[in-house]
Amino acid sequence: EEASPPTVALDAQQYFVGSMLLPYAERLEESEEKMVELPYALYDAQTELIEEIVTGSGGAVAGDGTTAVLGGVQINTPAGYFDYYLPLSFKLYNSNGELVGDLMPPSVKRPFSKIASTFPGALTNVELVDLVAKTLDNKGYDREKTQVATSLCCDEVNRPLETDLSGTFNKNFNMGGLAGFPFGGKTSFGAMAAHIPDGGSCLVVYGPHVGVDSTGKVGTVERRGRANGGSCCGSAVAAAGYVGSVFNGDAEEASPPTAALDAQQYFVGSMLLPYAERLEESEEKMVELPYALYDAQTELIEEIVTGSGGAVAGDGTTAVLGGVQINTPAGYFDYYLPLSFKLYNSNGELVGDLMPPSVKRPFSKIASTFPGALTNVELVDLVAKTLDNKGYDREKTQVATSLCCDEV
Repeated sequence: EEASPPTVALDAQQYFVGSMLLPYAERLEESEEKMVELPYALYDAQTELIEEIVTGSGGAVAGDGTTAVLGGVQINTPAGYFDYYLPLSFKLYNSNGELVGDLMPPSVKRPFSKIASTFPGALTNVELVDLVAKTLDNKGYDREKTQVATSLCCDEVNRPLETDLSGTFNKNFNMGGLAGFPFGGKTSFGAMAAHIPDGGSCLVVYGPHVGVDSTGKVGTVERRGRANGGSCCGSAVAAAGYVGSVFNGDAEEASPPTAALDAQQYFVGSMLLPYAERLEESEEKMVELPYALYDAQTELIEEIVTGSGGAVAGDGTTAVLGGVQINTPAGYFDYYLPLSFKLYNSNGELVGDLMPPSVKRPFSKIASTFPGALTNVELVDLVAKTLDNKGYDREKTQVATSLCCDEV
């Protein structure tokens, strides 16, 4: 039988959870996966109550203040993984409690499930920037006085990471060329160091990139406005073909360039040559390729930083983040797999390892069960930017949550 309304407070909340879920009983019983359907039914029940509260009490918000209401499903995961939130609605009410706008973006970028199995440990750009910023905050970096220098491939698919970094720090200095090698060399590092604000430090982010298309194929990605995808990274794939031919005896080593016309590609190939056997013997050449390029680039980056660190003034330091950029199809987050994060002093001496002992990682099982779910970091970034565009002042925004009291 249906339970009677409570007459004491002892367990009143649980009674109302059950009574508000009762209208959804048939839907739950007929669902294929009851535990998957349950949070959606609870969301619908809670939405009715939240709307009744906001429309009936909106007048409590003073002046021209508004109420933004984000609704969805929280998804808890095992220790060591990101928790998630599936946004299902995002509405704006005026101070009369009247609905005045829909804040849900027309398309929300979503996690790309094929990344976790191919490049385990990869973070979305948003997660990466959050991790880097908090790590450097703990080392006393002042974001306003931090000069970012990137050494990423000139392919246009790599610019979003620079944009995300600039949003937290400042405009980046570009040291990179084809395949992500720091072809700007010691000269570019010295020039960048001269741009560091007084009393500040610098952050260098480098690495090759690799595409993963919608089928999960590595080494290619769909590109804007093109019916067919293409190599990604094109320079890296071409260099891998060259070193394979040399290793197998089908081609001679190229001579050093005498003109600048295609000098960068020559050096991509020559610096990849020591890794030819490793690539040829790998089970998946296109997966191994960015790791080999990372190793080659790390040698060059370390030579630049240790040899030119003195260009950083005073007590300034150089934080160097290295890894692999991972490009995905339109509509999905891009990723970065951090492989090293080191700290050098102004003499170019290695003084610390900044890689956290354990980096939370995406939980691959979420994408198939709750498609569209975002990690908490991604969600907060989306909400903040959406409200910024609506004129919200973060310092004058009061947050109210209606989430389960469970400590997770």
